[in-house]
Amino acid sequence: MMVTRKTYAQIIPLFLILLASCIEPYSPPEIEAIENILVVDGFINISDNTASVRLTQAAALSDGATSYAELNATVMVEDENGSTFFLTEQGDGNYYTSGTINLDITKKYRLHVTTTNQKQYFSDYIEVKATASIDSITWRPTDRRDGINIYVNSHDDNPENIYYQWTFQETWEYTAGNYSMYKLVDGEVELNTQNLYMCWLSKPSTEINIASTEHLSGNLVRDYQLVFIPKGAEKISRKYSILVEQRNLTKEAFDFWTQLKKTTENLGTLFDPLPSQVLGNLHSQTDSNEPVLGYFSGGSVSKKRIFIEIGDLPPDLRRSSPPPCAIEQIPNDQLSGSPDMLLIGTYGVPVVEGYTYSTGKNCMDCRDNGGVTSRPDYWD
Repeated sequence: MMVTRKTYAQIIPLFLILLASCIEPYSPPEIEAIENILVVDGFINISDNTASVRLTQAAALSDGATSYAELNATVMVEDENGSTFFLTEQGDGNYYTSGTINLDITKKYRLHVTTTNQKQYFSDYIEVKATASIDSITWRPTDRRDGINIYVNSHDDNPENIYYQWTFQETWEYTAGNYSMYKLVDGEVELNTQNLYMCWLSKPSTEINIASTEHLSGNLVRDYQLVFIPKGAEKISRKYSILVEQRNLTKEAFDFWTQLKKTTENLGTLFDPLPSQVLGNLHSQTDSNEPVLGYFSGGSVSKKRIFIEIGDLPPDLRRSSPPPCAIEQIPNDQLSGSPDMLLIGTYGVPVVEGYTYSTGKNCMDCRDNGGVTSRPDYWD
């Protein structure tokens, strides 16, 4: 990942699957014995006075499963003065504040979790870090002209804020291979009034993006690569947007994400760090010997969005057309016995002899590629 952030709950299950899939894999006893270890990914956001926590259980290698959402837990955040607020479960192991809360950047906070089996967990008290604004998000073609790279640029006037983390969400506009003017319903041809030609697809970052200016002459990050988009990719076939979020980290948080990044980027040998070694700032109050995976942190968040349109790209990097779709025909006398389907148009002149269609993926319905037909509010 050019370095991007995966949530801890996603990374550990992926590690276990990959490790288990090796030919004649070595299963260290300490890893083989891991069963139902709690995985925590939590953050309190000073920028909008909210908090979010995701709880899962990491399965053992021998289990064959990936992870399980930790449901019906009691999740609470406490400040150093004893004031508390609770998070509400929103499904799939995700817990959020139901409204805005009064967070204070001068205070320290910690997380409390009580699971349904009455096990209790807590985090260390964390410092809430203020985050500097992102200077810019830029892009340019690669030297090999095989695509484009997207970069983040930032700095912080506070010499103590030298640890950075970025996450992002990509959104792009794309189309189906054909516009469906008609549809076949119960053997009858109707006009298709639903937009199934243009879609928008959004995906979050899935890798760990971190950087430090500790060994640099200034607290300045320049041209940190976030994304590579290959030439001809659907992402840049029409219009593309990336929303980047930046957080300043404490040294402890940076060390955690650095170790986790090494773990997830160097899988498959006995000499790589193992998941049981990547412990964060969470502990079991019920059993001091029980490991807890993940990290709880907090601070403000800086955001910046850019758009890239196909006309902005150099001509040699533009996608000329979507992959071709095979066009088939269905004559009028076969309509009544055919299943419901989308139709492109008619054929036959001057008398309509039948209709055309395509059965390929994303040839008639842009939702085939995972997008939605509702235009994002921020799309201009």
